[in-house]
Amino acid sequence: MKTLFLSLSIVLSSSLFAQQPVSSHVPWTKEDSAAINALVLYPDSIRLEIFQACEYPAIIVNVASLQKNTSAAFADAINGYPRTEQEDIWNLSRYPGLIDKLANSASDNELNTILADYPTDIHDSAMNYAKNHQDDLKKVDAIQTSANSQFDQLISSYPADVQRTFRDLLQYPEIMSLLNDHLSLTVRVGDHYKRDPERVIRKADSNNLVQVRQNAQEVQQWKQTIQNDTAAQNELKSAANEYADSNGYNANDVSQPTDSNAVENYSTYPYSYWFGYPTWYPYAYWYPRPYWYDWGFYYGPHGHMVVFGTPSFYFTNWYFYYPHHWDRYPHLGSVYINHYYGTHRPYNENSLIVRQWVANNREYLPRDFTTSRTSRVETIKEVGQLHEAVQRQGEPASAVERNEYLQKNSSRFPTLNNRPEQATIPEEREVPNAIQHPERQPAVVPRQQSNVSNPNSRTRPAPNYNTVNRAQTYHQNVWQNTQPRYSAPARSYSAPARSYSAPAPSRGGGGGGGRR
Repeated sequence: MKTLFLSLSIVLSSSLFAQQPVSSHVPWTKEDSAAINALVLYPDSIRLEIFQACEYPAIIVNVASLQKNTSAAFADAINGYPRTEQEDIWNLSRYPGLIDKLANSASDNELNTILADYPTDIHDSAMNYAKNHQDDLKKVDAIQTSANSQFDQLISSYPADVQRTFRDLLQYPEIMSLLNDHLSLTVRVGDHYKRDPERVIRKADSNNLVQVRQNAQEVQQWKQTIQNDTAAQNELKSAANEYADSNGYNANDVSQPTDSNAVENYSTYPYSYWFGYPTWYPYAYWYPRPYWYDWGFYYGPHGHMVVFGTPSFYFTNWYFYYPHHWDRYPHLGSVYINHYYGTHRPYNENSLIVRQWVANNREYLPRDFTTSRTSRVETIKEVGQLHEAVQRQGEPASAVERNEYLQKNSSRFPTLNNRPEQATIPEEREVPNAIQHPERQPAVVPRQQSNVSNPNSRTRPAPNYNTVNRAQTYHQNVWQNTQPRYSAPARSYSAPARSYSAPAPSRGGGGGGGRR
């Protein structure tokens, strides 16, 4: 009912706007500019389709409502499987047309012909479900067919170019999700594009160049710092191995050399927009990430460290969440501080995490902590030891308990007790509650045959992961920081309610919380 009311309100608003003469001289607010700028990292062809889609918020709302129902039906259809098998089915759903073909195949020859168009690393799984669980695949296929039919009906009364736009954007589920989750900004972008499309396009094009240049500068700065700091470089490698191990990778996977061309052109299909991403993830996770993405580096053919970017938000959050990381990898922490308080001072999700850590621990930090490296490594190490000493069963202790322990055990923390004047650092905006605690990431091992689409394949080519992910991260980052708190949706309509518990066991399987 709430979604229907919102949809009707938007339709009525659109009708009222249509009755008024459209003026191209409406001033842009700071929020308007930020909303448009958030889209600049998408390729120009996709940007144009996003701008056009923003003119039709009613379609976005109605499609999101359909997605909510469809993803819930899909999750319910596979709920009887153990989690590891649910992951298999979700994974198969990422490949365009595959479920439909598997559900209607009859022989091994047919299956082999079908699978020739898909990466070899899913062949065994596809064969298993096509032979042993075809009835369940048919149920999933029926949900997909129904969603496609209802979607066709939803957009049937709109011009052909609008229909084509929304069909294209369904292939980028993170875009549809973001447009719906930040509807007020979507409406603003669409209104400006309707009034003066050329101005919006010019602004997006010019800011694309600026943002690409800034991103390149940030990466180069991080790369030089890591390469010139042997201690930080070694700690990043060790932390990366620990991160990989905690996320289900084995040592053989992560130590394998990776070809630079495979990294630059890594392509992957997202989860289906209609089915959503696995329900046990409490945040948007449309594209499975290769392990090297979160690190910001990979191992070259001769085992050399090749830095290609800054570590991801997930890796950064993981590092700063656990105190033993500060104790174990303090040089890495110092590099983070230097980078996000340095000359360029990039502002993104990583910056938010780093600055919040500094604000939360400001009473233990010297006045020049963010500007001088003097005793910074020792300070980070002792702050980690202090937190570890008083936490109970992994849960953080109160500031009062930490301070009491510090006073009673001053000899253990010489740097903290002998620091110059205490730092005066303001409070920082909190990291969103839904992602404060690091979530385990799916173990996705990139295989050579999955990196580049089969040139003879009849399926739609997979998008370049690096391009899409940079655009998605930047888009989400800017819109979350721009959106007024009171207008942010209480619950995303783009995925079913998240559950942390394993599904009810059946079909001979257990609860299956782990990964194979």
